[in-house]
Amino acid sequence: MFVSLIIPTYKDVEALELILDALKLQSCKDFEVVIAEDDDSEEVKNFLAEYKAEYTIKHFSHEDKGWRKAKALNGAIELAKGEYLIFFDGDCLPYSTFVQAHVLLSEKNRVLCGRRVNTGDALSKQLRDKEIRVQDIENNFFGFWGRFKKDGARHIEQGLYLFPQSFFYRGLIRVLDKKKRLVGCNFSAFKEDMIKINGFDTSYPSGDVADDVDVEWRLNAIGVENKSCKYAANLIHLNHSRKDRREAHRKNFELMLKKQKKNEYFCKEGMTKINDAS
Repeated sequence: MFVSLIIPTYKDVEALELILDALKLQSCKDFEVVIAEDDDSEEVKNFLAEYKAEYTIKHFSHEDKGWRKAKALNGAIELAKGEYLIFFDGDCLPYSTFVQAHVLLSEKNRVLCGRRVNTGDALSKQLRDKEIRVQDIENNFFGFWGRFKKDGARHIEQGLYLFPQSFFYRGLIRVLDKKKRLVGCNFSAFKEDMIKINGFDTSYPSGDVADDVDVEWRLNAIGVENKSCKYAANLIHLNHSRKDRREAHRKNFELMLKKQKKNEYFCKEGMTKINDAS
């Protein structure tokens, strides 16, 4: 099965390079990368033109007019040749088994839901400065546990890798993962299912809700159920400052509830736009 990795990015070439370097070490090689840039920067264009990859890299970009990540993601979906799409954020570094785990756990009428380890400032800086690599963490996860704790990292347990087809993994997921919720930083689905819901809804004014819980309920509405890929599809998140998004989340969530009441699982403003008068 051919896979397209869709990676949103915005003004962070440093992290993008770390991601592309990590993807060179993937145990599963049958994939392409599609960059979904919510900008049209010369820096990214120049970097990609010079970067020597061992896989195909495609690049969608558009003019920076404020938050339009959903539109960039839709543009990337249209460029994608893979029958299966893996989405993860442009500040998350994958283990070498990341693609393989998504592929092995993929299943018709399922969307895979993963998580990430949230590092603190010190480990993030070391990763960005290439003093350590994500592979160092992968190969010695328990050796890094104390450093994670000292760094104030969160969700450290999400760095534990278990082979997804093992009996132990299946048993652990049944016991520990009762709530399988889609988070935009790490999920995957068949391209045909994303097309059935018209991709990401671009009508949301900001980033909260549009790239995770809104996608989740619309996929669920067409019969695509959630399935966990925790402890198998592992990511390490680079820490950064965050704005208070509670008010934006509240407004977007209210808008989503209105769409749910109308059962608008095929969004009116997605990969294609639907005129209300039609």
